[in-house]
Amino acid sequence: MLIIGERINSTRKGIREMIAARDAGAILNEAVSQARAGAQFIDVNCAVTSGEELRDIEWVIGVIQNGMPGVSICIDSPDHLAIERALSAYKGTGSVIINSITAEESRCSKILPLASKYGAKLIALTMGESGMPDTAVERAAIAKTILGRVKAAGFPEEALYFDPLVRPVSTEPGQAKEFLDSIPLIRAIGNVKTICGLSNISFGLPNRSLINASFLAMAIERGLDAAIVDPLDSRLMSSLSASRALLGLDEYCGDYIRAFREGRLGNKPIEIG
Repeated sequence: MLIIGERINSTRKGIREMIAARDAGAILNEAVSQARAGAQFIDVNCAVTSGEELRDIEWVIGVIQNGMPGVSICIDSPDHLAIERALSAYKGTGSVIINSITAEESRCSKILPLASKYGAKLIALTMGESGMPDTAVERAAIAKTILGRVKAAGFPEEALYFDPLVRPVSTEPGQAKEFLDSIPLIRAIGNVKTICGLSNISFGLPNRSLINASFLAMAIERGLDAAIVDPLDSRLMSSLSASRALLGLDEYCGDYIRAFREGRLGNKPIEIG
């Protein structure tokens, strides 16, 4: 299960202020904390800042990779120019994921060449010219269209992650099930993976962590491969570890036991030896 840490996102006021103040120590601490909590990639989104997204995303990536040379980055932006700037700025020894393309021709034509040039993986939102789909079948159909376009461009399908788009259960209760049903349908179209921005499911509800953790467990059971989450949410990360162990995805529960010993299951570390 691939975990992308979502916390360095300029929609969060605290992050926006850190970027504006060029507080390198605070930004690096956010990245390091997420990696220690289990994130394999660090998401960087600077779209909501002072209007200087290109400079801001270049600076943030520079700060993180200088402090963590092996860091893997998820470049998250609606602007292909910001994505290109971030890709050119990244000099780390990890990997890069671009978030994201859609079925819209204008977006694919700008971002697919960048992904191929820099050897980046790609997140594809199951969204077309007419907006977001309502059903699992519609999501899978859009994914199939995107896959065809991606393969025609020579991009490897195994580097493609489809996001079936989680919608808030508080306003659209039927969408949780449609999302879950879409996971196996999308995985069946080719050698592709699935991913989600998990926190959307709980928008507008109290005790969001409980909803997020429960939904993540359900999505893992349906075959979800990756999630963009807050890895500092111990309830959610504990649910992740327990779910993988229960589903036979964690051989002899090794990762679960390791997480327990390291105090990452909401427990205190135990003495060994």
